Amino acid sequence: MAVPVGPQNQHIDGAPGSTSTLRGDRITMYVKSLTGTLSGVEGVPLPPALRLHLTPDTIPEWLHDTVGKLGLKLQLHLDDADIDQAGQTGGGLTIPGIHGYGTPR
Repeated sequence: MAVPVGPQNQHIDGAPGSTSTLRGDRITMYVKSLTGTLSGVEGVPLPPALRLHLTPDTIPEWLHDTVGKLGLKLQLHLDDADIDQAGQTGGGLTIPGIHGYGTPR
């Protein structure tokens, strides 16, 4: 994670090869982009064949046509996900081997 603070970007990293976890009853993530391999829909496993890239402004047409126009919520399961997160409320974030440092902007 990186946050601009004054003349620097402040970074937080975890230990190499570690897995960070976010747990809680109700977590809201504000995401700039989400990329991952679709591995399930509504709890039904799928073969991992489709890589998705989602942003608030770019949702694949087939997905928008399926749920967007109808205003439905659909639970997607993604493997090997990368998230560009803008913020979060709720939950607890655990980062093994957490350390911070600053770099010039």
